Amino acid sequence: PSTSSVSTSSSSSETSSSPSSGSTLPPQSATATGSTATPSPTGAVGGDPPSQRAIWPSWQVPKSLPNYIPVLASRGFILIATPLYHQLMTHDPVRQLTSPGGASGAALAGSSFGALHIGILSAQIGSAFSAGSFVVDTNYCNTLAAPNDLNPCPPRMSVTPWAIDVVLVCLAIQVIVIVYAMSKWFQKPSGLSADPTTIAGVAAVMGHPEIERQFSAFPGEITQKELKDRIKDQQYKLGVFMTETGLMKYGIMPGEQKEKKSRASFFWNKRSSPSGGSDKVAWLRDWKQNRLYSDLIFATFLLALLGITAAALARVDRPQTVFLATAAASGTGMKVFFAALGIIVSFYWGRLFQDAQTFTAYLPLRSGDARPNPTILLNRHSNPVTAFVPLLKHQHFAAASIAATGLCAELLIVALAGLPYRPGQLRGEFVFCAVMALAIVALMIAQLVLVNLWRRSLPHLPRRPDNIAAVMTYVAGTAMVKDFHGLEELSTSERNKAVRKMRKTYSYRWRKEDDTGRTRWIVDEVPDQEKKAFLDSRGGSRDGV
Repeated sequence: PSTSSVSTSSSSSETSSSPSSGSTLPPQSATATGSTATPSPTGAVGGDPPSQRAIWPSWQVPKSLPNYIPVLASRGFILIATPLYHQLMTHDPVRQLTSPGGASGAALAGSSFGALHIGILSAQIGSAFSAGSFVVDTNYCNTLAAPNDLNPCPPRMSVTPWAIDVVLVCLAIQVIVIVYAMSKWFQKPSGLSADPTTIAGVAAVMGHPEIERQFSAFPGEITQKELKDRIKDQQYKLGVFMTETGLMKYGIMPGEQKEKKSRASFFWNKRSSPSGGSDKVAWLRDWKQNRLYSDLIFATFLLALLGITAAALARVDRPQTVFLATAAASGTGMKVFFAALGIIVSFYWGRLFQDAQTFTAYLPLRSGDARPNPTILLNRHSNPVTAFVPLLKHQHFAAASIAATGLCAELLIVALAGLPYRPGQLRGEFVFCAVMALAIVALMIAQLVLVNLWRRSLPHLPRRPDNIAAVMTYVAGTAMVKDFHGLEELSTSERNKAVRKMRKTYSYRWRKEDDTGRTRWIVDEVPDQEKKAFLDSRGGSRDGV
């Protein structure tokens, strides 16, 4: 029998190529009886079994690098845009306090879902799809190559239309939200020390007699949800008022109260009643326990990623057995999917980063003799890049390590996007992404264990001090508020300088009110006659809760 072979040059392949849509199938192959195929450029032979397929091409690395440009650019955009969104959400209650209608108690107790959240969500979705917008295409030609060769054509960059369409829609949403955000940014008050990211910033605008009585009268163990339910229908504003000592001050005062809507239905009364089933979920009242449960779910997710990454690395020459993707279309979809998994990890780690900044100031405060710089003057950053050095400077090493791991989470997105096997991918590229993803996920699992151990060392905080209302419950009726009279209209740097000049130390402790005998948790200055504030047996026993 005669032997026939099919061979084409690179130039003829280009001439006969059809337009690529970025999601073409593997090349067709045909064999006749008694015919043998010419070996492919990668060394595959038509008669080889499937386990010996030539899956890895042999061209230079730079030809594969451009397909990572979109995801790198999108993550750079996220690092710039997300801090802007978080700053606007953080200062939005202050902006509302300065508006004619004032701010509701619900706004002071935490932001609700709005346009800024839509901006963050759409940016993350666009970032995931950007990972699949460019692909290395090796299936665009009509060459009849060896049946076991998955890369018959010379590599070229192709665009995936459906991924680009999603990215463009997300960019359009970003333009709309950013225009809205910038209009709100210019409404943010300047020259005002009502900085909701610091304890001192909130204490500086306290002092109204009615506000002091209201927030100091709340039960010491009131939860965040209970606090929000109590004040959600009340209005507050920033204005000039007279303190109990007869001095004029600018700060938070009661606003014009709106008529409360009647909710007399049976279901509402049952839900809002003190005993309406709340005992069944009493174990969910502790925010530390809630964080622990969510961390366990997140750890399970990380372990699953670790297993997939380890399996891919162990089967580096048989990646189809892990990802089951041999066509360019499914390979691109898997690339987007794994980038989305990395974004989920990064998003959750961002919450850990914000929590660490919020709680780390209370660790030195529990000692009873803390300086103001690393405690009441410590502000929260929206970006781990800008937070890392200040946290190290103030010796908040645990929070600084969480910030550093947050930067690694951004690299994890790129590594996971390059992990799923697809035609046109280089072996070295696959191994590099797998090793980097494996190392980062392992680091995160170890860091997550340390975070939970660190969280157990925090003092007892009935309410997370990550919003204005919660901090107001801790500073209302304290000597610190009286000391800060006159600092409310200074700039942040001037206020911090004035606080440092007072040369006082501060502590977080519980205090028994003289008039009622009720106990509550406060952040206050340490009295001159005391060298150190000690918690009694009740406070000491609750520190590790």
